[in-house]
Amino acid sequence: MERSTYGLSKGEWTEEEDLLLRQYVEKYGEGKWYQIPLRAGLNRCRKSCRVRWLNYLKPNIKRGGFAADEVDLMIRLHKLLGNRQV
Repeated sequence: MERSTYGLSKGEWTEEEDLLLRQYVEKYGEGKWYQIPLRAGLNRCRKSCRVRWLNYLKPNIKRGGFAADEVDLMIRLHKLLGNRQV
């Protein structure tokens, strides 16, 4: 049986949605992503919430400003491991 996505928001996230997701994760922590949409008051699927948190909102994500040795390490690791997840 396929789960219906009827009525779920799609596309760009609003600042209000980001705030709701941040507040939920700060209060309850990461994990149990299936509970987040209902408990946080979001009209999004659980995968969307998880991806938004892990790729955009998580505070310890470093974006840009990499030192030359960090870039070199990333390139060497990518040549060695490729795109596979560790």
